[in-house]
Amino acid sequence: MNKSAKKSGNEDGDRGGDRTRAAGKIADRRVQDRRVQKTRKLLSDALVALILEKGYDEVSIQDIIDRANVGRSTFYSHYENKEQLLLFGHEHLRALSLRDAGRPFEFLPFYRHLAEMHELMGKLLSAEKSERVLTRSLEDILQGSICRLYAPRLAPEEGALFMLRCEAAAAALVRLMTSWVHKGMPCSPERMAEESTALLQRVLADERAVASGRTRKA
Repeated sequence: MNKSAKKSGNEDGDRGGDRTRAAGKIADRRVQDRRVQKTRKLLSDALVALILEKGYDEVSIQDIIDRANVGRSTFYSHYENKEQLLLFGHEHLRALSLRDAGRPFEFLPFYRHLAEMHELMGKLLSAEKSERVLTRSLEDILQGSICRLYAPRLAPEEGALFMLRCEAAAAALVRLMTSWVHKGMPCSPERMAEESTALLQRVLADERAVASGRTRKA
């Protein structure tokens, strides 16, 4: 075998080894990700069960780790406190609410989730501390989503008033949602989604008109 052929063979071997090592790292990350997801689900399921049994305020971290059968260090490797664990259950709502500018905002996933979790939501909203944590989380999700939908259309000088309107809209929407839960969900999720859309349009009417006018001028 000449030197060039030998060198080529070595290079092919090196590339093959690199690919194998890269594939191994990807596989390891996937296994680790599955373990993380499994642990977080165990902790979340434990918290939900305990809330339904005795209420959020009475649940301790020790209760959670005992129910989930994990160590305290495992809990703190994922969450700083039980508030963070509670909010983990709303991450899928955050993902569902993400919309690019120009696409319609969808409230139906929020209401369907609330309807599916009506017993848990009732417990959370009946205690002062858990109600505060939950409503703040929902307001953050909604405010961020509203900003992503409308902010790209506005001029910089309109930003301050727009942010105030976003905060007001998010607070009003969350009040509508929580009142619906408190009153036993008398309307369907579809009807409440329509009401929320109408409310958002009224609160942000000026921003929609300004954005529309700027688009036509452009």
